[in-house]
Amino acid sequence: MEDADLVEKFSQIDESEFPDFYKYNKPLERGLWVLLLAKEELGIKKLTSEQVALIIRDVKEISIDAKSINNAFSRAKDKVYIHHENNDKVLFEIMKPGKDYLISLIKDKSIEIFYFKPGEKYQSKKIVVNQILNNIKGEVKIVDPYCGERTLDIFRHEKKRSIKVLTKLAILNDKDKNSFLRELQDFKSEYPNIEIRDYPYNDIHDRYILSSDSLVILGYSIKDLGNKESFAIMLDRKTSKNIIDSLQEAFNRRWKDSREIKLR
Repeated sequence: MEDADLVEKFSQIDESEFPDFYKYNKPLERGLWVLLLAKEELGIKKLTSEQVALIIRDVKEISIDAKSINNAFSRAKDKVYIHHENNDKVLFEIMKPGKDYLISLIKDKSIEIFYFKPGEKYQSKKIVVNQILNNIKGEVKIVDPYCGERTLDIFRHEKKRSIKVLTKLAILNDKDKNSFLRELQDFKSEYPNIEIRDYPYNDIHDRYILSSDSLVILGYSIKDLGNKESFAIMLDRKTSKNIIDSLQEAFNRRWKDSREIKLR
């Protein structure tokens, strides 16, 4: 099958009966997920590492290369069967232990805790991007009263999906506020899908990231993660449906009462 046809067929799969791809964050897990759907939905038992990486990039929009997939599968033991074709082509097939492994990971991840070490600002930003934002799907809503330049940094790869951020400019001192507004001016021209609004009232204090299926409670504002020891707690919809729905309603109400940030 041609690569273009494979990508097209994968794009049309109904994934509702399968584990959520974005709950996985390692090459092995993501690669196994592709092999699972290819086998059970398309009847394709074997794929090359290049094909698996192509599907992850073009269908799921996660950056990955074939070498990472190949290395992960090579160490996967009984989770993957490795086929060596006569023309030296190597193909991979998911086995039952691989399926069981994927399901067990989802069962164990209804609640996740992320630890931000003091003095590790760069690593903290990577955790927010790679382990949190990349693993929640759909529109993202963020409440963070203390936005700053580092807040904008986490959105570098978010070029498509809608992201709404509620902040409170009145809290910032003049220096931090002016610095943030200068960066926001350039940011908005490149990221029209991301909207940041100023909330003028005093009833937002906590920091959280919200989607249709997840809630992430942050101990500190995004711009300050890594300054001091802190944690983030991710809850999925199965365990926290009521609070997610309540926060969605509260966010939508506050969004209507917020103001667009006027720039020069």
